[in-house]
This record gives sequence, C-alpha cells and structure tokens, in this order.
Amino acid sequence: MAADPHLLVRRATAADVPRLVVMNHAAYPELVEANVVWNAAQLHEHLHRFPMGQLVAAVDGVATGAISTFVVPPSRDPMAQHTWLDITDDGTFASHDRRGDTLYLADVYVDPAAWGQRVSETLYAALRDTCGTLGLRRVVAGGRLWGYHEYANTMTPGEYVDEVLQGRIRDRVLGSQLKAGFAVRGILAGYLRDPRSCDYATLLEWVRPDPALGG
Repeated sequence: MAADPHLLVRRATAADVPRLVVMNHAAYPELVEANVVWNAAQLHEHLHRFPMGQLVAAVDGVATGAISTFVVPPSRDPMAQHTWLDITDDGTFASHDRRGDTLYLADVYVDPAAWGQRVSETLYAALRDTCGTLGLRRVVAGGRLWGYHEYANTMTPGEYVDEVLQGRIRDRVLGSQLKAGFAVRGILAGYLRDPRSCDYATLLEWVRPDPALGG
C-alpha cells in the first residue's frame, strides 16, 4: 500500500488534548457513560509518563485518529485475565514501566468522519514500528467484540470469535485487528462496560518478528 502524503503519524502533544477528547468521545459514544473514554487529565498523564507511546494520525494537519499505549511492568502478566480499568490503572497508565517487554494498546480511535480512509491501518503500522523502536517483544490489547450484541442470545463470545475467524461473521473492530497482524489468544470477561460487546473482549497479541529467524 502506497503511503498517503496527506496522512502522517506523529507524537501527540499537549496542544492535541482538546481535539483528542472530542474525537475519542465521538468514536465511542456507547462508552462515555461507562467512563472508559479519555478525559483531558488522563491524556496529559499519558504524555507525562510515556510520550513516545502517544501517537496521532493527522490528515492535512488535522488530527483524525490516535493510539494510547504504555509498557506493562515486568511483574505483571498481560496475558492473564484482566479488565481495562485494572491494567490501565483507571486510565492513568500509572504502572507504566520501561523495564517490561510488552507494549499495551489501551486505545485506538478514529474520527467517525474519517472512517474508511485507512487511518486505523496507518496507526497500527505506527504501533508496530513503535514496538520495534523500543525493542519490545510484543503488543497486547483487549479488543471490543463490536458486533457481539447481535448474536449474544445464540452463541458464546468464543463461538462468535470463531465465526469471525472463519469469515462467516464480519466484525468491524476484530476484522481490522486481524488485518493488523494480531492473533486472538483468549476471551476477556468483564473487560469494560460496553453494551455492544456485552462486556467481553478478545485478548490480542502481536509478536515482533525476530530478524534472526527471517521474520
């Protein structure tokens, strides 16, 4: 895919915060009531703790998407069951620790007006690049089961994910994450209060290829 000269990724700055708050709330209207969208104080905390991990995608200079990440402390297993509020320290990234080997993707969001313009693809590519630049082993995330509410009465979350993996059901969020190279490693129960996913999420992992192995 050829690079779009109008779409660039850069580090977020304090000046971006008001725009990021508006964009995050617009991208996730169902999550505002559950308080799992960013507020200005949290975003400033992220910039203070880990500026390299806060990235913005801008189209012709206007922020249209962003990712929020931190490094999981080595004392914690990110592959174990966890909730979004717990692993992110209530959204503050207070336990960020560069001694860890795992970059945690706490959020990726795109202005709804820019959906379909490859902004998320560009952000995922920047996420992988950041993992490599920092010399980390992998990226872990919890992914919303965006369409699960339509099937919750007829199948379990695991069955729903299997149907998506087999191509029999299309899930907009999981589909983009699979395209970005993530693998599903399990199901997270009670991950966040989300009516679309019935509070479930996929446990996702992307392992950085080892050049020594030809990856």
